[in-house]
Amino acid sequence: MGSRSHIARWGSSLAIRIPKPVAEQWGVREGSRIEMVPRGDQLVMSKRTFDLTEMLARMSPETLHGEIDTGPAQGREEW
Repeated sequence: MGSRSHIARWGSSLAIRIPKPVAEQWGVREGSRIEMVPRGDQLVMSKRTFDLTEMLARMSPETLHGEIDTGPAQGREEW
């Protein structure tokens, strides 16, 4: 499905509006993460997906943090 849009100002940045039918078909909503790759005169956008294996491979002792006490259980949590 093709669609036309326009570029608008959003603060000091520029924004592209995604028409509702395109957003619904693509499965994105406000707050969805996307990746944009410029290719010549085109801008290719894709939904950002996360690969747990890749994310864990980037972990290092410097990026780990200690346990955080969140207080007593508030529901039926089991620890």
